[in-house]
Amino acid sequence: MSDLSITELLEAYGAWVNDDNNDLGCKSPSLMLIKSAPKLCKDSAKASKRRVVKFISDDDALAVDRAMNQLLRHSVHLHNIVTYFFIYSWSVKQIADDYWSPFEYPCGSKKATNYHVNPLLHHAIGFIASELSRDIA
Repeated sequence: MSDLSITELLEAYGAWVNDDNNDLGCKSPSLMLIKSAPKLCKDSAKASKRRVVKFISDDDALAVDRAMNQLLRHSVHLHNIVTYFFIYSWSVKQIADDYWSPFEYPCGSKKATNYHVNPLLHHAIGFIASELSRDIA
């Protein structure tokens, strides 16, 4: 496993998932599901600036992919929060507004804030880190 921190590793994994410069098809089953999800029209989506991320090898990315699958088995919501944050580059506030608020408050009377989502995101990152350390050992 590389010497990147867990957040750098997940940012590199997000870039690896979004990399469409190959002719080999999908790199993993999770990637196939993520890429088959409906996407926004390019006209309606804001142009986001490119992130500069560290290099991640295919083996490391597949190890993170296995950890993401374990997270999906553990909690769908934590998996979705990590996916929105690292793969779709949503902010914590956007996750709170667009994803967590309808789940937490279905009647629409209240709104979730980043104080609701930040602990969940850190919990999910910790889960992935523990799965990766278990994968190495």
